[in-house]
Amino acid sequence: MNSTPVSRDVFLYVAAIFMASCGTATFTKTGSDATIESLRSFHLAFIDEFAVPGKKFNATAFNAKVNDGNAKFQQAIANDKFTARRPVFVDLKAQFDADAAHLKSKASRGKITPALATEMKKDVNRIYDHALGR
Repeated sequence: MNSTPVSRDVFLYVAAIFMASCGTATFTKTGSDATIESLRSFHLAFIDEFAVPGKKFNATAFNAKVNDGNAKFQQAIANDKFTARRPVFVDLKAQFDADAAHLKSKASRGKITPALATEMKKDVNRIYDHALGR
């Protein structure tokens, strides 16, 4: 009869340790999720700034923003402690690079349309949602 309270205490102790370790893992993942959301916000703001129909293309401002974006993505890749997420950050950076090249091509020829910006933002949101497991 006395072994039952001991078994219960051991079970509660193990359960408490398990729950504490889950909280730590969730915190790490939350950090990665926050970084991904921050990169999404930057990416969408980049599209909003440069995918404007009729706006004169400013190569200097564009290149500065691309450099800023590259630095943000490289920092995310280098600083992420959740190594399984690094390929996700690499893929998101590749998407940013592709979008930047596409925008530069379209904007420098005056071919930006409202539909282009809308479609790019829809694609960005879909890709980032997928990266977040949604």
